[in-house]
Amino acid sequence: MSQNLRSMDLNLLPIFDCLMCEQHLSRAAEVLAMSQPAVSNALKRLRLHYNDALFIRSAKGLIPTARAMELHLQIQPALQQLQLTQQSRDFDPKFSHGNISIAMEPTVEYLMAPSWFSRFHQQAPNMRLALYPEHLDNIAERLRRGQLDFAIDYLGFDEQYFQQQRLADEALVVICAKQHHLLKGSISLAQFESLPQVTLVPRPSTSPVNSGFSGSPIEHLIAAQWPNPASFTRNIVLSLSSFVAIPAVIAQSELIAVVPKRLAEQGPWQQQLQCLPLPFAGLKTQLNLIWHNSREQDPMHQWAREQLCLAV
Repeated sequence: MSQNLRSMDLNLLPIFDCLMCEQHLSRAAEVLAMSQPAVSNALKRLRLHYNDALFIRSAKGLIPTARAMELHLQIQPALQQLQLTQQSRDFDPKFSHGNISIAMEPTVEYLMAPSWFSRFHQQAPNMRLALYPEHLDNIAERLRRGQLDFAIDYLGFDEQYFQQQRLADEALVVICAKQHHLLKGSISLAQFESLPQVTLVPRPSTSPVNSGFSGSPIEHLIAAQWPNPASFTRNIVLSLSSFVAIPAVIAQSELIAVVPKRLAEQGPWQQQLQCLPLPFAGLKTQLNLIWHNSREQDPMHQWAREQLCLAV
């Protein structure tokens, strides 16, 4: 063991992890069941050891330095693995202070976060749930390292190192304004290809099936399932960062879009929209819950998987 590691109090590392999660000294002290002066003293020792400020005080709390963020990427997976060795096989969510992190498309977050949080809060009031966008870099690597617990993806991963479970089938529909001057209850393929559309900004695929392919989520589905993706054309005039904003744009314009049916049927804009069947067959999708093989036997992970599936 290196002299540098032997000289460090390893009890400081969980405190550092909590400060990174809370980014607030008093909240971290509360979570750790420590006094605020004790946490402040631990932070001083961490700063001395790493020769870095680690956190900059602000009006809203603590802002991690670049060095702190770099350290956390390396320290958090190691702490999680250590926690696994200490966990009882009889996991009790009522007394757990664990963290569950999930990468997902913002639409899934918009539709499901309320029910997930409600279920977690009722059964595991001390656990923390963190939801991240699905276009983070290297989702698969983050799952391997324990930086993410789950990913939720429409296409799924095709690697031998991951497990996946179907959360729900997801129907897709074309939406347009209720008063659209050309569309009343249906849309032809020619209209679909020619009418101006809203879509999402291109993003790299999270699935090895489409590794290297960049496009909107609907284009990823087409690339995976359409016999000849190059023959599929759309008149894209607006690209947004999230499906969630699309219904509001469609309701006030002559544009069309392809969105999950559940999104079109919920929210304040539903009365101003038409939901039309896709003008082609064969495009099917489902939400998949994905995790790394190394977490398969983790009791907390098993419990979280069950709750996520039940709350869909």
